[in-house]
Amino acid sequence: MIDPGVSTHILIIDDEESILDGCKQALEKSGYPVTTSSDGLAGIKLARDLKPGVVFVDLKMPNCSGMDIIEIISREMPDIVLIVITGYASIVSAVEAMKKGAYDYLPKPFTPDQLRAVTKRGIEHRLLKVEAERLREEKARMERNFITFVSHEMRSPLVTIQQYIESLKLISEGSLKPDAMQIIHRCEKRIQNLQDLIEHWLDISRIENGTFSEAKVTLNLTELIMRSLEEMNPLCQRREIFLESRLKDNLPVIMGDQESLLRVFSNIIGNATKYTPPGGTITVCSDCDDYYVYVSVSDSGQGIPQDKLPFIFEPFFRVHGKQERQKGSGLGLTFSKKIMDAHNATIEAASKEGEGTTFTMKFPRVYDL
Repeated sequence: MIDPGVSTHILIIDDEESILDGCKQALEKSGYPVTTSSDGLAGIKLARDLKPGVVFVDLKMPNCSGMDIIEIISREMPDIVLIVITGYASIVSAVEAMKKGAYDYLPKPFTPDQLRAVTKRGIEHRLLKVEAERLREEKARMERNFITFVSHEMRSPLVTIQQYIESLKLISEGSLKPDAMQIIHRCEKRIQNLQDLIEHWLDISRIENGTFSEAKVTLNLTELIMRSLEEMNPLCQRREIFLESRLKDNLPVIMGDQESLLRVFSNIIGNATKYTPPGGTITVCSDCDDYYVYVSVSDSGQGIPQDKLPFIFEPFFRVHGKQERQKGSGLGLTFSKKIMDAHNATIEAASKEGEGTTFTMKFPRVYDL
């Protein structure tokens, strides 16, 4: 049964009147509403207006090629299923059309049954695409609701537990044994970890629903990097890691939110400290070209396995390793990626096991200030 929300309207774009008439009659007999066009540009306009479920496109068209029509419709209306009609079909042309967004092809000459069969497949494919998109949206909505609900529900009891621990320390007035105090300190550390996790959850949720506070102004990245280095240097010293910088003079300014980008740099450097052994080095570099400003953070740690590299920005994904110094929330890199996306900037990672990892951030330059 066809979902009533899925269009079964068929649009046929072909310059042969006999093909248009034959296809229209065959498909209307099967109950499909059909619209035809013998002109490529007019066909594109019809697709925009009608939002059909399936569009048949002849590759050989006057004034606008079938390949161009496929490329435009697949880019503007990706839910529409495109099927190629061609009288000079070859595997090469069919493959090229599918690379541009076509789902299937129908070589001339074809019978009404063949036309109806490929149309049915196209409608079924359209149904699957719509259902897949609905499920993706539902999944995203459930994730947002789950993060917000759990975060708010966890906040209150954690604050209460923290208050109880503080009260216990005051009541004891130093009478607790060292072992008992060590347990209390561990509890405090775990509570702080949970609070940090909750804040990361909420920040990511705010970014995704557009409520994350950002005040984008012109920024001097060198000043921002230096501030981040000052904040992270004590941690590196405690872990016996050398933190060095190689910053280009007179970097162009960028547009950005200072506090969120500072957290990005701190996340990346902090992440490097977890996998860099004592005596290792973390190097922060900056550079620029005519279009972008680049910041890289390189470490001499254990590196990331190639099969895990594509997943490091996914929520809760962590690269477990023998040299991992401290467990994190698994959300720091996810937060950093989303903040970079919000700045129309990119962040990428390159790594080789045993030789370390480099995160490279690329920011658009600002001109005509």
